[in-house]
This record gives sequence, C-alpha cells and structure tokens, in this order.
Amino acid sequence: MKITTQQLKQIIAEEIKRATLKEYVLDYGTGSAELQTMLDVVCDGWKSQFDPQDPSMDASGGKPAWEKQCDFACEVLGEKITELVMEIEEKLHRGEFG
Repeated sequence: MKITTQQLKQIIAEEIKRATLKEYVLDYGTGSAELQTMLDVVCDGWKSQFDPQDPSMDASGGKPAWEKQCDFACEVLGEKITELVMEIEEKLHRGEFG
C-alpha cells in the first residue's frame, strides 16, 4: 500500500496530537492529582464494602484478597477514564460538539 506525502504528514500530525493529548490528560488536563483523588474515593468505598460475615468473601481470600481486587479494579477504572477523556478531547478538538 502506498501513501502520499500529504497522507504521511497527516498521519504524523495526528500521532503527535494524540501523544500530546495523552500527556496533557495524564499530567495536566483532568489533572492526575484530581483523577487519583477520585479513584482513591471510589477504591476506599469498594474496600469498605468488605463484609467479614459474608462467607463468600472470606472463602475467596478474605480482606487482603478483596483489597487487592479493589486496587486492580481502580487501576482499570483509571485507565478507562483516561481513554474516555482522551477520546472526548480529540472529538472536541475536531469540532464534533457543535
């Protein structure tokens, strides 16, 4: 498959923009501190749902296992939020909300 010089320039420009947006979102945009604070609140809420009286929770490894699951779930949530913010911001920069 051949591409023109113009197509190559466009691809490079889009990749630079994408990398810049990703850096912006992770470091400045939504604010990594603000995002982390929100995720901490969610994760703490999930962790507080551990019930030692629930046999299924105790049988699956108890509180340490539950907290590891919560931590992993929060990491996944953070990744998904970052992806969504980047997607929305790209659409915003392309003028798709008007």
